[in-house]
Amino acid sequence: MRIGIICEGHSDRAVLENILKGIVDIDSNDLIALRPQYLFDETDLHIKKDIEFSNWSLVMMECKRKELIEDFLETDGDFIVIHLDTAEADQYSVTRPIKQKTNHNYCHQLRKEVVSKIDEWLEKSEIIERTFHAVTIEEMDAWILTIYYDKNTCSSVSPKEKLQYELNRKNISSIVDYDNYKSLSKDFSKKKKVQKGNFLDKNCSLELFVEEVTSKII
Repeated sequence: MRIGIICEGHSDRAVLENILKGIVDIDSNDLIALRPQYLFDETDLHIKKDIEFSNWSLVMMECKRKELIEDFLETDGDFIVIHLDTAEADQYSVTRPIKQKTNHNYCHQLRKEVVSKIDEWLEKSEIIERTFHAVTIEEMDAWILTIYYDKNTCSSVSPKEKLQYELNRKNISSIVDYDNYKSLSKDFSKKKKVQKGNFLDKNCSLELFVEEVTSKII
């Protein structure tokens, strides 16, 4: 099985790779970085090729154009992952639901709206059926936070800052890059640690992503 990944950044891909390994028990060589492809920092945008970096607008563009997606799926690819943070949801025309007393409903509804938007861009049902929607409420850091924080992580409006705070308390590096985020999220690659840490119970968008991957592969 080969899974292509289109995400907002290299650090996001590192986390997704660990999660997919934990769910599917897939070899690293079968997780293909479609966008971004190379480990360049976003500060180098002015000198690097378009394919070597990414952000939410480029994820949207690829979903609409489908060049990388169709080429991958039509050759030897089985599934693709589309990742979007909801921090910029307003910028890609998703209206945030009104927050209620229970943050669980807010997360479910917001994820549903973003998934619908992604599917609208993808347009083709045969692609949508082979797509995993990695929609993170606010930022990917909220998913990593489930490893280092004992409470629900969907409620944080600034998960990146919250994660940095928790890591600093434990004297763990909070550098945002591929290698460090790969290390920080390593527990996701081990089913027993995911179960023992109740990571999925702490973040509904993470739980829904895992459920989608599991259901489509089975």
